[in-house]
Amino acid sequence: MDTGEIALDYRPTPDDYRTALRAWTFGTWPGRRELVLPPVMALVGVVVYAWLRGFDPGITGIASGVVFLVAVTGTVRARRRIARQSYADVEPYGDCRTVLGETGVTTTGAGPGRSAVDWQELAGYCETPELFVLTVRRGRAVLALPKRGASGPAGAARVRALLDGKLRRF
Repeated sequence: MDTGEIALDYRPTPDDYRTALRAWTFGTWPGRRELVLPPVMALVGVVVYAWLRGFDPGITGIASGVVFLVAVTGTVRARRRIARQSYADVEPYGDCRTVLGETGVTTTGAGPGRSAVDWQELAGYCETPELFVLTVRRGRAVLALPKRGASGPAGAARVRALLDGKLRRF
C-alpha cells in the first residue's frame, strides 16, 4: 500500500448512516440549510400567494400552518430516505475496505460491488465520536466511515489529517 493511502476495515450498519446523516444535518450549516430551507420556502410561498389573492387572515394562518407542517414532515422523511438509500448502496458489500488515497475514496467489499469517489466530488466532512461523515457535492448521499475501522486512535488521527488536507471541515 502507498504510504499516502489509509485503509479502514469495517462492516457498515444502518445506525452508522442514521448517525451520519443526523450529524451532517444538525451539525453543519449546509445540513441545517437543507433542513430549514424547504419548510421556510413553502411558508413564504403560501403567505405571498394568500396576500396576492386577498385571502382572509384566519384562512391564511390555517393554510400556512398546514403547509408548514407538511413541509417539515416531508423534509424529515426525505432525510431519513437519504440515510436508508446511502446504507442500501453499501450494504451488499458486506465487510468493507475503504481506502483514502491521493485521488479519492474507494470502497470495496466481500460482496459484489466497488465504489470510487474523487475528492472533487465531495463537498466536505464532519466528525462524530464514532464516525467521519463525508457528503457529495451533487446529490444527497453521505458516506459514513466508522472510526472502528481505523487502526486505533492513531489511525483515526491519520484519517482526520488526510481529510483536513483534502476537504472542507464543517
